[in-house]
Amino acid sequence: RKAKALRLEHIATMVSHLRQLPSSNKQCRDLALVLTGFFGAFRRSELVSIQVQDLLWEPEGLVIRMPRSKTDQSAFGQTRALPFGAREVCAAKAIKDWLEVAQINAGPLFRPINRWDQIKDKPLNPGSINELLKTLGTSCRFDFVPELSSHSFRRGLATSAARERVDFELIKKQGGWKSDATVWGYIDEGKQLTCNANLIL
Repeated sequence: RKAKALRLEHIATMVSHLRQLPSSNKQCRDLALVLTGFFGAFRRSELVSIQVQDLLWEPEGLVIRMPRSKTDQSAFGQTRALPFGAREVCAAKAIKDWLEVAQINAGPLFRPINRWDQIKDKPLNPGSINELLKTLGTSCRFDFVPELSSHSFRRGLATSAARERVDFELIKKQGGWKSDATVWGYIDEGKQLTCNANLIL
């Protein structure tokens, strides 16, 4: 079963739900995790491997260095850029807030948090991202919860960008895709109702 592509409105709903929860370490981390996962088009293995020392802050936003990824087996390194944007849905600002709240200066960016809201030192388990998405999807009353997984971030960013007519090369770069065919598949999926022969009839 294909992962459900999250749309911008789904991310906005998730973020709105999280912001209505009582302030906590987990709330702050989950906001950063959801926004970073979507706008950075990260795989779950990439998300949990981000280290604080991989973050390069610039006046325009944040650049995340990725020493190794699924499509970078030679470990040449890739980067993902997260420009500063509207505060409510800005991934870079959410990461900055998380770092300040958690007082993390080194080591894994995203970490487990126990039932007492205590932050652990180890990196978050990749499977926890799927669990978080399904929990959020249920809370937001989405009708596609079984189809949610960490790949919903990558698929969602690509298809959402395609609907906004973002250039092919920019979509490919943001997701770190090596295959043109994969990216074109996402673009076609995103535009199948907006670029349709029936629209001229």
